[in-house]
Amino acid sequence: MALDSVVFRRLYKYRFLYLLFLPGALYFVLFSYYPFFKGIVMSFQANRLIGSRPFVGLENYQAVITDSDFIQSIINSLVIGLTDMVLYFVLSLGLALFINELVSSSLRKLVHTVVYLPYLFSWSVIGGIWLLLFERRGLINVIRGFFGQEIIYFMAEQRFAQPLIIGMGVWRSIGYFALLYSVAIVAIDPTVYEAARIDGASRFIQITRIIIPSLRGTMKVILVLLSMGILTHFDEVFVMQNPINKRSIRTLLLYVFETGILNFKLGTATAGAALVMIGTLAMAGISRKLTKYDE
Repeated sequence: MALDSVVFRRLYKYRFLYLLFLPGALYFVLFSYYPFFKGIVMSFQANRLIGSRPFVGLENYQAVITDSDFIQSIINSLVIGLTDMVLYFVLSLGLALFINELVSSSLRKLVHTVVYLPYLFSWSVIGGIWLLLFERRGLINVIRGFFGQEIIYFMAEQRFAQPLIIGMGVWRSIGYFALLYSVAIVAIDPTVYEAARIDGASRFIQITRIIIPSLRGTMKVILVLLSMGILTHFDEVFVMQNPINKRSIRTLLLYVFETGILNFKLGTATAGAALVMIGTLAMAGISRKLTKYDE
């Protein structure tokens, strides 16, 4: 009874805080947790839009893992996702170090703004810009024609499909991750640089012995974030797909979308989505383990 009384008094004391928390909790319950558990249940049910959906066990999962399109989607997702992960991490770090070396603060702000601006655009806008660059009469082919080179049909050749998707993602997101690095660089104590200069350390030594080691925590966060996105590429692929390059760039989420929304195979689609979720959790766990994120 005493314990119940203490709990009740605490609930009554902080009742306004719990009331403020309630709308957020209801939002996640209704729009995140309920659809999540509903999808897990549907992955074990028959594909029916109307009427009852009897449980079919693991049939949907068997249909997914034996589908050649799903296997190809795994390969495409890993190639695009892992390449993006490496390029985002390395190039954004290099860009942040470059911006930090600029003497003028006004110039640093300008470069930050320019490289971060694409991240504010939607993928449909980014895709439109990319098409203007690489279509038959796009800027790239105009430049090639100026030097007497033949036109390349970038959007009609499978060998360019994945590089274009990867390049588009790098162009859009590199500024965002560079900004995260820059914030961490600014937070470094200036007295550390002064001590290094007194000891005769060159700028290269300061970068390799002071700045980069100080970014270790930020690197861990970025790596974990990037690992969670390896299997979840969708928007950029959706806006750039066409009948010619679709098989080369179809990712797991695009496979789930086509299976569930276009082909009305809801059970199979939710089974594929469940496998994507499991793979994403595994990627995040491996990344946390390798980076020693919790230490």
